[in-house]
Amino acid sequence: MKFIDEDVFDEEQLKQIKKGKKKGLNKKEIRLYARVCFNSFQMKLIRKSLESGLSYKKVELIANPNLDFYQMLEVTEALFKGIPLKFVKKYSNGDFDYNQLSEIFKGFEAGLSEENIDKYARPEFYYFEMKLMRLGYENNFDEDKILLYIDRKFLQAQMYQIYKGVKHGLSLKQIKIYAKEEFSDEQMRIIRLCLEKGYSFDDIDLEKLTSVTVLDRDYVDFLGDDTPIKVLSRINEVKKGVDKQKTM
Repeated sequence: MKFIDEDVFDEEQLKQIKKGKKKGLNKKEIRLYARVCFNSFQMKLIRKSLESGLSYKKVELIANPNLDFYQMLEVTEALFKGIPLKFVKKYSNGDFDYNQLSEIFKGFEAGLSEENIDKYARPEFYYFEMKLMRLGYENNFDEDKILLYIDRKFLQAQMYQIYKGVKHGLSLKQIKIYAKEEFSDEQMRIIRLCLEKGYSFDDIDLEKLTSVTVLDRDYVDFLGDDTPIKVLSRINEVKKGVDKQKTM
């Protein structure tokens, strides 16, 4: 191709450039992804987005050299789902990893206000903290309870047990009974379950609690919701949904 210096690309990158031409993309569109800074997977994602009908302006947002492939994938999925360009652009500068981006876009889909999203959409928060905050705002938890369970003196599994107490309707006073660093996550779980059943803290045998170390299966399942999914499967699923809507 005369408008592309083919010598600077490897074989897999050249395949994506040639496929774009074969699919009818114009020079401007091909130049958008035919850049040495993009690997072949990134090129393919950008090319597929153009071929699938996303506007050039939206695909420009995906074709950001500051984003890795997985960040690009989250941005692409958000745009295909119809999340406004202005909103997506605000968080797609490379400061957030793909897990963090996912939590931000999930908040928008759940109908959270931008004010509440901005409370947890901060690069210094781990995605797990962002997830617990998002779920808190979605469930209209009190702000002081949310701030309690994202306190970084706690490990993630401990945060989860505090979150579960809030979710199950325990008062702040009750939650503070077990929201202490000295309790392991499983010890917290047992105390929480006792409180939820109506027992007082005095009814719990603390000596027996010291021997409890089993990891809560519920917490493991909770983490499992965010395990990575293979390369282009998610964007393909989203595209199928968009295509289905067009035919309805």
